[in-house]
Amino acid sequence: MLIKRAWDSFLSLLFPDICIACENVLINQEFFICTACNYHLPINDHHVVQRNAAYQRLLGKSEIDMAWSYLSFTKNSRTQKLIHSLKYHRAFKVGEIFGIKLGKQILASHYYTEIDLIVPIPIHKSKLRNRSYNQSDFIAQGLAIAIGKPINNTDLVRLINTQSQTEKGRLDRYDNVLDVFGCINTESFKGKHILLVDDVLTTGATMAAAANTLLEACDCKVSVATLAIA
Repeated sequence: MLIKRAWDSFLSLLFPDICIACENVLINQEFFICTACNYHLPINDHHVVQRNAAYQRLLGKSEIDMAWSYLSFTKNSRTQKLIHSLKYHRAFKVGEIFGIKLGKQILASHYYTEIDLIVPIPIHKSKLRNRSYNQSDFIAQGLAIAIGKPINNTDLVRLINTQSQTEKGRLDRYDNVLDVFGCINTESFKGKHILLVDDVLTTGATMAAAANTLLEACDCKVSVATLAIA
């Protein structure tokens, strides 16, 4: 045990853990994000506002029950670095830990109604093969831990491998996700309150398309949770 501790200490000197938001070296009891960055994260108050910014973003696009986004997202911000570390650099713990934080916030909301099933927004199977993971699965895992509800990441599927939404304008984003999603087994969702999960809510085009697929095919209720809103 003493040898292992000494070896771990030696490795930490050679390869110190760094904050994924600011890249400064982490000190004792800091895990993947430093205290300063954690303190300055732009946490939203969506759990205390019924028609919050996330809900308004989807208003008129889909019949959403409730919507929550934990952080605000701006370019070159701490939030962007967190999301990018999860999405492109396999920092899976970012999704799980912030999913737990988001889930606890949702449970504390006066407007929370019982969720039956957590459903991450799917990526196309070809993209999944290339990347080997879907970042939204890890956010969903954190939410499942906090809320205590099961995940279904198999019965909502992405039928078309669309181009990335990142560089597209508002109207192009809606065209890009038109008829993109489908349900393999509608009985899995029928009559249930579904919590759709994604990393970032921007125009709401992707989330609205997925929500509308579920609402039209499965006679269910849909709420939305994202790690951040841009």
